[in-house]
Amino acid sequence: MEQTEEKIFKAKKYNAKIFPIYKMFSWDLLFYYSISFLFLTQIKGFSASNVLFLDAIYTIFKFLSQIPSINIAETIGKRKSIIISNIFVALSIFILLFTQEMWHAVVSFAFMGFGYSLKTLCDPIFLRDCITAKEHPGTAFADLDGKGTAYWYAFDAITAISCGFIFVFNSYLPMILCFAMCIISCIFAFKFKPYENPHKKEKLEESGSYIQYFKDLRSAFKNIFHSHRLKALFLFSGTFAALLAIRSTIASSLFTEIGLKEEYFGIIFAVLTLFSAVATRFQNFFHKRLKNRVLTYFSLAFSLSLIVIGFVSLFSKNFSFTICVVFAMYAIQYIIKGPYYTLIKRYLNSFTTSTMVTKIYSVNTLVESLCSSVMCLFASMLLDFTTTPYAVTILGLIFLIVFIFILDYMKDKIGLKPEEYDKTDINFTEVR
Repeated sequence: MEQTEEKIFKAKKYNAKIFPIYKMFSWDLLFYYSISFLFLTQIKGFSASNVLFLDAIYTIFKFLSQIPSINIAETIGKRKSIIISNIFVALSIFILLFTQEMWHAVVSFAFMGFGYSLKTLCDPIFLRDCITAKEHPGTAFADLDGKGTAYWYAFDAITAISCGFIFVFNSYLPMILCFAMCIISCIFAFKFKPYENPHKKEKLEESGSYIQYFKDLRSAFKNIFHSHRLKALFLFSGTFAALLAIRSTIASSLFTEIGLKEEYFGIIFAVLTLFSAVATRFQNFFHKRLKNRVLTYFSLAFSLSLIVIGFVSLFSKNFSFTICVVFAMYAIQYIIKGPYYTLIKRYLNSFTTSTMVTKIYSVNTLVESLCSSVMCLFASMLLDFTTTPYAVTILGLIFLIVFIFILDYMKDKIGLKPEEYDKTDINFTEVR
C-alpha cells in the first residue's frame, strides 16, 4: 500500500513538473490567431460575419459537450480525457486545412468545441489533483498554472512575430505549423503518468446505473446553484467570456478595415501577447494589490477600451494616430486577459473539494459557452449591417452597461472573509 502511495505521489510530482511545458504547447492554438481571420476570409472565401458564426459554432459545441465531458472525465479519468481532447483539437485543424465549403468548417469548429470543452474541464482539475504541496495548495496551483500560461504567451508572441510574413510567403504554412503544435500537445499528454484510482471507473460500470449517475450530477448542480457566491462568479465569468470570444476576430476585422498590411498582423499580435505573458506572471500581484476589486477593474477597463477603439476608428483621419491609440487600448485588454484566466480559476477553486470542482468548472464552462455563442451570433449579425468600428463601439457600450449591473449584484457576494459567507455559499455536497 505504501509503495502504491509513493508511486502515486511521484507520478503527481512528475505531472505537476511538466504541466507548465505541456500548457505552453496546448493551452490554446499557436500560429493561429494572428492569421486565422485572414486564412478564413482570403483563402477560404468566408466573410467576417461567417467567421463570427463559426466562432458561435465552436462555443455552441463547447456548451453541448459539457455534460458528456463530465461523464467522460469521471469514467475514463482525467489523464485519458486530456489525451482525447488534444486529439480532437488536432483533428479540427487538420480538417480546416482541407476545408472547401462552409459545412467543412462547421465540422472543424464542432470538433474544436468538443476538444476544448473536455480540455478546459480536465486541465485545471488534473493540475489541482497533482499538487503535492500540503501548505498553500491554492498558491502552488496559481504559480504552476500561471507559469504555464506565461510560457504559452511568450511562445505565442515568438510564433506570431513571423506568422504574418509566413502567411504572405505561403498562406497554408501557418496552419500547418499550428497542426504541428497540436501534435506536440498530444505527445506531452501521453507523457503524463497515471495517478488516479483505477477502481473509480469499475464502480460506475459495476453499478450499471448511468441514470443514477445523472441524478447525482443533477443534485450536485442543484447544490452548486444554492451558492450566491458561485452564481455571481458564473454570471461574471460568462459575460467576460463572451467579451473575450469576439475579441480576436473583431480585432483582425478592424485592422483589415483601417488598412493594416497583412505582414504586420503577426507583429502586432506578438507584441500584444507579450503584454499578456508579463501580466500573467504578476497574477498574484493583481490579486493582492486589487483584492476584491480586481474583477471590477478588469471588466470596466476592458469595456471602456472597446469604446475608445470604436470612437477613434470612426472619427480619426490620421492613420498613425489611429494605430497608436488602437494598439494602446488592445495592450490594456491583453494585460487584463493574461492574469484573468488564472485568477478566475483560483476563485472558482476556493471553498470546494476535488470531487465538486469538476462540476463547478463544468457549470462555469456551460455558462461561458452559452454566453459566448449568443454574443458571437449577435456580433455576426451586427457585422452584416454595419462596419467594424461601429460594431466595436456598440459592443463596448453594451458590455459597460451589463458589467455595471453585474458588479452591483456581486458586491455583497464576492471577496468576503470565510466567516462572512453563508454556509450554503461555500459548503457543497455531491448529492442530497
